[in-house]
Amino acid sequence: SCLSSSTASPSSSLRLRASRQFGMTGKAKLLVIGKPTRPELGLLSKLPTEKVDVVKVGLTFEDVDEAALASVDAVFVGAGPTGATSKDIQNVFGKLSSVQWIHSNMAGLDLFMFPELLDAAKGITVTNSKGVYSSSLAEYALFAAKYFALNTPRLLEQKGNHHWEKFPVEELAGKTLSVIGYGDIGQKTGMLAKAFGMRVLASRRNPTLSSEDPVVEKMFAVSDIKAMVSESDYVVVSTPLTSSTKHIVNAEVIGAMKPSAVVINIGRGPCIDETALIEALKAKKIKGAGLDVFEEEPLQEDSELWDLNNVLISPHNADQVQGWLENSVHLFLENMERYLKGDKLQNIVDNTEVTRT
Repeated sequence: SCLSSSTASPSSSLRLRASRQFGMTGKAKLLVIGKPTRPELGLLSKLPTEKVDVVKVGLTFEDVDEAALASVDAVFVGAGPTGATSKDIQNVFGKLSSVQWIHSNMAGLDLFMFPELLDAAKGITVTNSKGVYSSSLAEYALFAAKYFALNTPRLLEQKGNHHWEKFPVEELAGKTLSVIGYGDIGQKTGMLAKAFGMRVLASRRNPTLSSEDPVVEKMFAVSDIKAMVSESDYVVVSTPLTSSTKHIVNAEVIGAMKPSAVVINIGRGPCIDETALIEALKAKKIKGAGLDVFEEEPLQEDSELWDLNNVLISPHNADQVQGWLENSVHLFLENMERYLKGDKLQNIVDNTEVTRT
């Protein structure tokens, strides 16, 4: 879930009609933005050819007749290893005058953050692949927490030095874990934390959506994040990147954390002010950070994060489990069935999750 504190106006947001029912009078015209050689895109051969015309699979579309592009009503965006970039979408978007539905094979919406799409006057429904990556990211969050509970940097140092020395470690049971962005990923993280015997707090844009959640002891509004993190041992950031979530964890929020706190980011890098985080880690104002995402990726070789002993770094691959891209395509195929029948689509994105920056 995004942590936008206000609803975007129609002129500054991507208009999404969550309740729209799609009635197909002819074949669906599908444009696929991604590398044609990617194996996961081969699954699109399962689309019923009598109901769906694939206009093209590729990253550039100058060779496609403008009338054909104007007839496209559905777009599959294959981001990440599948190859699509925001620029690829932007280059063709202006020619897609009939588009009704855009699906992303990722959970985040970063690729859609360009003016033409954000300011689209016509109604477009956007769906994403949330849920496909939730379990692996939740597991990473708990791994990162246990990494610091066991003081793994010291374990590795002693192993490297062939040095045997016992020292006290911590358990997760009884500790407090808070989640900033209590959507699908955040909820899975909360469930695992609860299974470890942890106390779970959470924050989301609309706290009432989780008011009856049995996992969460207390829900916080976005405006109360500082109060939430002040009583947390582990702070998990699982927000998508929007104008309202960029640097949602800033110097002020980090300053409200315990000196023993650990920050874990499984959302998007820019949701944390990396400069403020580095300063806090260097000054030992917090215990550590487990980071799978960064403000700039790949993480630059000269980043101070590499040399900090109290930082766990993974190269934005915590969700890249076997079959992850194939699973995202399967989700799209299921949604295409719904689209063709005129049923409500799965994973429709809330219109306030895509706002003008």
